[in-house]
Amino acid sequence: MARENTCQFAILGMLCRKPMSGYGLRNAIERTVGHFWQESYGNLYPTLERMERAGLVALEREERSPGGRVRKVYRVTAEGRVALAEWLRRPVVPHVERNELLLKLFFGARVGPEDSLAHVARSRTEAEGLLLALRILDEKVRASSEGDAEMTYWHLSIRAGLLGLEAHLRWCDEAVTALQHLAHTKESKKKRPRNVH
Repeated sequence: MARENTCQFAILGMLCRKPMSGYGLRNAIERTVGHFWQESYGNLYPTLERMERAGLVALEREERSPGGRVRKVYRVTAEGRVALAEWLRRPVVPHVERNELLLKLFFGARVGPEDSLAHVARSRTEAEGLLLALRILDEKVRASSEGDAEMTYWHLSIRAGLLGLEAHLRWCDEAVTALQHLAHTKESKKKRPRNVH
């Protein structure tokens, strides 16, 4: 399924929780599922308009933001709830992850280990920050999940993120060790005196 179509289901799921504006949806997505799903404003607003024309969402009210801008607050319709339930029951469409770090490492021999080491170090720092944020979210969800079935589902997605980040950090350590060894070997070859006959 195309990403644009999947966007509408992310919107429907969020609107099942409560009515929201496009701005509110973007923030809710970022705060809850942002560790594995992202949506841009440029995609959210046109998708909301198409969904309104299709009868999946309806305008509930308009409100003014502190800056004076009018925000449209949408709610999910009965048709939207049916569409979301049908989508949730369909098999997941497999996809291949596009990972620029791995692509750069794959071709890293063209520039040497120093550049690759820098890429891995940046990725490790980012992963550590995400892991810290996800651990905080995990604590909040676990504290409020007592008897709340929805929180159990949320917790499963958070755990996948936590375990994935922990595995990524272990891989970063392995990559650094391998690349440092490669850099050391390269330096040793440069310094080795040539045999003079």
